[in-house]
Amino acid sequence: MCRVSPLFLLLGFLTLGAGCAATQPLPDQAAMDASQDPKDTITLPEYPVAGKKYLVERDGSQEIWVVKDGQGSIDFLDPSSQRVKLSIKLGPCFSFAQLPNHDFGAMGKPAYHTAPPDCRVWDGRTWMQTYHVQVPRLSNPCAYAANRRTRVTGSTGERLVTTTTNVDITGPGVRGGYAARTHSVVFSEEMGFFRELAPGYIGSKAIVIRELKD
Repeated sequence: MCRVSPLFLLLGFLTLGAGCAATQPLPDQAAMDASQDPKDTITLPEYPVAGKKYLVERDGSQEIWVVKDGQGSIDFLDPSSQRVKLSIKLGPCFSFAQLPNHDFGAMGKPAYHTAPPDCRVWDGRTWMQTYHVQVPRLSNPCAYAANRRTRVTGSTGERLVTTTTNVDITGPGVRGGYAARTHSVVFSEEMGFFRELAPGYIGSKAIVIRELKD
């Protein structure tokens, strides 16, 4: 778990005192110490391909995920009834813009869980990000301060990108005003989509079994 810096503690006190909304996010930073060999760098697509379908196991039950458009809108379907159980919206670089009742793009900055805003990752790349998350039942957003690191495994064309995020959360939606959590996602270079994701708010973990072909 990442340590909380004095600067972020100050941010937290200001957030609690002013109800989150008055605080300004800290500047984002992304390590740029890329390998000299360009083959070691993976450039993620900005969004998944529209029309793609995936068989997914989420918290012990299978469902079908359908990429509705080229802007990251995804429906979770019940396989038997084809009923939409849940909908999410990704941001650029396989980030998260909207998960159930949590608007990560409320302040114009989605949660870059998978790759930073340049969509480029390599083994050991790190980045930090601060952003606000709006919840419908709250009048003010909460502040998130995230430290992220990627691990790349596998051979070219079949590599997996595992990004682990340690995040500190402050604001009116957090019991006691502060919480620390760890999230992870796995991106598959071969599928051009997630392999596993546990960003919170959609259950404990979703595992993408395979792409469904028409």
